[in-house]
Amino acid sequence: MFLKNKVVLLTGASSGIGKAIAFELAKKGANLVLVSRREEVLSELADTLKREYDIQTLVLAKDLSEVKEIEETVEETINVFGHIDFLINSSGMGIFKKAVDFTSKEIDQLFKINTYAMIYLSQLVAREMIIKNTPGHILFISSIAGKIATPSSSVYSASKFAVIGYANSLRLELKRFGIDVTTINPGPVKTDFFNFDSKSQEYYDRIKAFALDPQKLARDVTKHLKPSRRKRELNRPRYYHIIDILYKVFPNIGDKLAGEMLNFKEDI
Repeated sequence: MFLKNKVVLLTGASSGIGKAIAFELAKKGANLVLVSRREEVLSELADTLKREYDIQTLVLAKDLSEVKEIEETVEETINVFGHIDFLINSSGMGIFKKAVDFTSKEIDQLFKINTYAMIYLSQLVAREMIIKNTPGHILFISSIAGKIATPSSSVYSASKFAVIGYANSLRLELKRFGIDVTTINPGPVKTDFFNFDSKSQEYYDRIKAFALDPQKLARDVTKHLKPSRRKRELNRPRYYHIIDILYKVFPNIGDKLAGEMLNFKEDI
């Protein structure tokens, strides 16, 4: 197994996509650094994974909206494991409302978690990979909203567009060091991501019938960690890749598609 004894730093590990990825990595023998704000939940997860899969884990209860705690995450990982083979940026949040209704606090909150935390953490990890000469892999769990914007997702989409732009540049810079960079752009996923407020829950109720299964997505992500299968990006479900191409090639049609057919947040 190519992941056996590899060190994976995984953010957003306490729930949703991150938790599902943690189980898939553990099955393949990876040693995990589990990061989120919820220490009790992380500790329970770590105990389960160690018991079932005989791996090493490190629990880091960190608030990644704080610069100091991002730095501590990398420092403590290096202190315990000595290096990092994989970084999977899976933490994130969503607020869905009309663009004119956002408060400055909400905008700041979204960008701190969805964008700044991923960028700064990736910078620090990339630096460690270069210093340690580790042919690593950095992944960003972004969103299809970072490629196709729809109504009532303006700030969320902006935060994800920024992540994809950063990842695309980072990929080019790190290539000569043998470090790969991948963006994962899923549509809605069946997780508690939409429990932030009543508007987000209302949106989820409209799309949950075709939302992605987190375990299936996690298996897909883990499969593409293998060097021979790595890609610059994964859009899931796969038909979003076609929609993305049409959106770019035929922008007027794309606006109509995003504003009408893909608009499940009407009246939110």
